[in-house]
Amino acid sequence: MRRLFVLILVITVSSCGYHLRSANSLAQNYPLIKIDISSQSLLKRPLVQALLASGAKLTDNNTEDASHLVISKDSLSKIIQSVGVNNQVQEYRLEYDVEYRIADSEIRELHLEQDYSFDVQQISGGQQEEQTLRKQLAEDMAWAIIRQINADSETQ
Repeated sequence: MRRLFVLILVITVSSCGYHLRSANSLAQNYPLIKIDISSQSLLKRPLVQALLASGAKLTDNNTEDASHLVISKDSLSKIIQSVGVNNQVQEYRLEYDVEYRIADSEIRELHLEQDYSFDVQQISGGQQEEQTLRKQLAEDMAWAIIRQINADSETQ
């Protein structure tokens, strides 16, 4: 009975088109990529890792074969969300804005944000939480860029 249930489940899931999310593959449309991004950018390392995980090969050379991925805007800002009765900040919002283009495509914009609470009594923990959130936003932004490039190349 259990085998029958598993078999029916597998057939149902495969027939509806469901598939597990895997690393996106850019290799078909952009086999060789040159990244133009500031060396101080928080996005640089996660973007390189995401591109490599997606099957792309990276180069530092300006070859004709390479598609240029240009990050023209890379802005992470911290905004006060709420202030407590004692006039101390209780919540912040991190907003991450990126503009990029690949090859000869038009400039694309992405926006991510994350709210977090801040406790003045735990100042060092709050700073570590903020650093962790900044790194996570950069990783999320890198994968958002990959997904958007893939979606754009599928529609062309």
